[in-house]
Amino acid sequence: MVWFLILVLGLALGSFLNVCIHRIPRGESVITPPSHCPRCGKRIRPYDNIPLLSYVLLGGRCRDCRARISIRYPLVEALVGILFVASYARFGLDWALVRALLLIVFLVLIAFIDLDCQIIPFRVSIPGLALGLASPLLPGSQVSLANAVTGAAVGAVFVAGSWLLWRFVLAGAFRKVGVNQKEGMGWGDLPLAAMIGAFVGWQSTVVALFCAVLSGVIVGLLLRAAGRTGRGQPMPFGPFLAFGGLVALFFGSVLFDLYIRAVLGR
Repeated sequence: MVWFLILVLGLALGSFLNVCIHRIPRGESVITPPSHCPRCGKRIRPYDNIPLLSYVLLGGRCRDCRARISIRYPLVEALVGILFVASYARFGLDWALVRALLLIVFLVLIAFIDLDCQIIPFRVSIPGLALGLASPLLPGSQVSLANAVTGAAVGAVFVAGSWLLWRFVLAGAFRKVGVNQKEGMGWGDLPLAAMIGAFVGWQSTVVALFCAVLSGVIVGLLLRAAGRTGRGQPMPFGPFLAFGGLVALFFGSVLFDLYIRAVLGR
């Protein structure tokens, strides 16, 4: 029963996150008006708003105008549901689960907003950072307040250092070879990286940043090879930071310990 309830909670929050992903970048309220078709404006009926199931029953189309519904909506719902269940399997019914679910919600929300609009709204990342810094106050937290603050600092310094490196070193080198490359990171990435650090601690933050950079390079090269991106075309880094944050959440301490043992030979 607990597994089922966690799954239902994830699917329901995934459905709500779809609303937030669409409305927050546009400055719209996530409460009013109620969910409606963006094409015909008709309000979505409660029985047409059941996560995953309604999409399947409607054939991926609006009941009224038959406009196609983006596949992203059920994908976000399924993703959040799966991550919630995975968190319960990893952390059990404990306060650590609450911290994990909070981080997942913010990571999914920010990643898909950045994919859609190439922005990371401060009105999302700053509250997430504040919750991350406050989360060590929960009973039995495995991340101390000092570790959360240090993790936030590591994430913020990484993004700020990367921006400074780009602005004063790499940008000039690209211009010399005739490539008008956009900035690798925006300032919206800074509170996101700091938020991840606050939730997972500085050791796991190192893992998160490494996974974010590695996955970003791999995906960028694959897209370039497939002709999906051109020289100098910007690519949002938020989704890769979110991916790194998820890896750190579930496996950060294990991967960091393995790395330390490999380096020290122990």
